[in-house]
Amino acid sequence: MDNSINQNIIENPELEKNFDEIILDIRQDDRSHKEEGKKKKILNLLHLFTALNDWVIDKSPVKLQEKLLFFQLLGSILQAGVPVPEALKMLENQTKNQRLQRVIKDIRLLIEDGENLANAMRRNSDLFDEATCSIIEAGEKSGKLNEVLRELVKQYEQLDTVQKKVKSVMMYPIIVIVMMILLSTVVIIFVVPKLIDLFGSAENLPLPTRILIGANQLVTSKAYLLIGGAGILGTLFYMWKKSKLGSRQFGTMLLYIPVINGILKGMILSKITRIFGFLISSGVPIVEGLRITANIAGNPIYEEKLFLASDDLSKGISIAENLADNEKLFPSMLVSMIAIGEKTASMETIMQKIADFYQEELNRRIETLSKLMEPFILSIIACGAVFMILAIYLPILKMNDKIMG
Repeated sequence: MDNSINQNIIENPELEKNFDEIILDIRQDDRSHKEEGKKKKILNLLHLFTALNDWVIDKSPVKLQEKLLFFQLLGSILQAGVPVPEALKMLENQTKNQRLQRVIKDIRLLIEDGENLANAMRRNSDLFDEATCSIIEAGEKSGKLNEVLRELVKQYEQLDTVQKKVKSVMMYPIIVIVMMILLSTVVIIFVVPKLIDLFGSAENLPLPTRILIGANQLVTSKAYLLIGGAGILGTLFYMWKKSKLGSRQFGTMLLYIPVINGILKGMILSKITRIFGFLISSGVPIVEGLRITANIAGNPIYEEKLFLASDDLSKGISIAENLADNEKLFPSMLVSMIAIGEKTASMETIMQKIADFYQEELNRRIETLSKLMEPFILSIIACGAVFMILAIYLPILKMNDKIMG
């Protein structure tokens, strides 16, 4: 059959030409299919990369300083008479943080569709809390948005300064303790086996050495149990802390831990009095201001008490009367000042004075704690070093005594 095909091709040159064209078309089709397949793969990879990049941007954090800079620049631009959408467009082009840039664009588009600035920001509640949105809404209603924005930046900068001081004090002992744990792990894994080879079994060895040997056996032979147990405990703790009951229990526990409770209460009282006073001065009703302040308190015990105070206030019970029954949460001095503010209708002024007082007191507590922290950490380091030295050198001294004896 192949011979007859070849014979027909030889006798008909045109048939040979057509046959070659058919083969060429088939090859071109194969190449085009392969190229299309490559293009589809490249497009799929590009789509995957774009989706991954969008997810990373959406999950990336926006620092408080970046938000404060945004508010500060927005207030300055609005003061120059620039409309809000145009001001947001200018900030959108200048912002380096891609997450914040997308949020600003979303707010601008919502405003162009008819929303006000506060409601547009509420659509991005993961970035702007209700207190901020309510303050801005009050500024829009009063026609003093640029002034409110400047004051908002000032208030949040004061809160941020306090939080940074607390973090800086707590970071030092955390770093030292982590480094001690890492160094102890290195000693247990790499040094203790040499001691085991040198002295043999743990019998008749000093107690510190036996503790190190036991720790080595635990880490080397049951590391999976330690890692698994730590993971399970961490997951259970996270789930418990996220639950309503666990969150309340954890918040209560923090308020009764020595040293920490004083700083924590100072931070909470400084924050809620400052924000509550600012909300009232911005034109937010007192009942609504209490509810907003409860949401930003940061502790479920204070949240419950402030929500209860807002409900009772709508029923005619004063704030001071409601807060007076729990002096551990709200000191008598604070309650007395609130009562004076309610009687004289000067609540916003009283709140700002109370906030300044608690901030100064908190600064003193932080300075005292920072002074006490250094000798405390040095004592921990000294105890750890003495333990390691005794664990390593006591058996050597014991062996020398036997040899000399």
